[in-house]
Amino acid sequence: MAKRKRVDANLKNVQNVGVPIPLKNRDSLYHFLEKSYEKYNRISYARTDPIFYPIFHEGNKEYIAIISALFAYGKVSLIQKFLDSYFDVFGFNPSKRVEKVNLYYRFQKSLDIVILHNFLFDIYDKYGSIRDLFLFFSDNLEKSLKNFINAGREFGIKYGAGSGYFQLFPDPDKSGLKRLRMFLRWMVRDDEIDLGLWKGYSPKELMYPIDTHILRFAKHFSIIKSENNIAKNSKIITDFFVEINSVDPLKYDFTITRLGMLCNCHFDRSSLCENCIYFAECPF
Repeated sequence: MAKRKRVDANLKNVQNVGVPIPLKNRDSLYHFLEKSYEKYNRISYARTDPIFYPIFHEGNKEYIAIISALFAYGKVSLIQKFLDSYFDVFGFNPSKRVEKVNLYYRFQKSLDIVILHNFLFDIYDKYGSIRDLFLFFSDNLEKSLKNFINAGREFGIKYGAGSGYFQLFPDPDKSGLKRLRMFLRWMVRDDEIDLGLWKGYSPKELMYPIDTHILRFAKHFSIIKSENNIAKNSKIITDFFVEINSVDPLKYDFTITRLGMLCNCHFDRSSLCENCIYFAECPF
């Protein structure tokens, strides 16, 4: 009878990947992320993120958040310029339907933006909030998200939206849905950064909004095989963080992205690390 190979107790397999994660000390990563969370999950860092808009502007916070999240792609300066213009035109409450605006952003033409606004206005007019629409769909967050995307796409088809509009509502079976998942994080989690406006859903249900920094982190630790923003990678990365924090797996999302953005962290040892303030205690 063949002997079973000894498995190193410090290496852990992640579901759906099938290769060991090279973390010699998993606890060190947890403690590092907790310490980084205490530093970066502060309102003083909100200006480095689109969540700045729903945090610092009065009005319908949910509406401000969904718009800020959906257009959070491209250069930060361009995102901010567009959002400032959007809220100058539409305000911070979805108060009425519109027919025409002189406003566009990258792939979204004026008609796409009008249709998006009217789609959201109709939700508020009929259901009172996006949260109530989600709960109407299902008490399962993933099912509700898919129904929300399908409703948005159907509305766009009905009113003749262009391709830029449909980019805001990607195929949930293929895309990682970064911006919509970021919006859900803002709504469901509750701390100094995330708003916690939605009751009825748990942080346990959230899936990772995978951006460049999260993907780079996951690729370095062999959690994923490619740095693609796809549904499979979002699921695998979420499963990994459930192993670290089963109650609140997305707790470290904002923190990891700040490490990438503000510290230029590539989550791998290199000559760039020598001047990093975390060099001595870095788990990477």
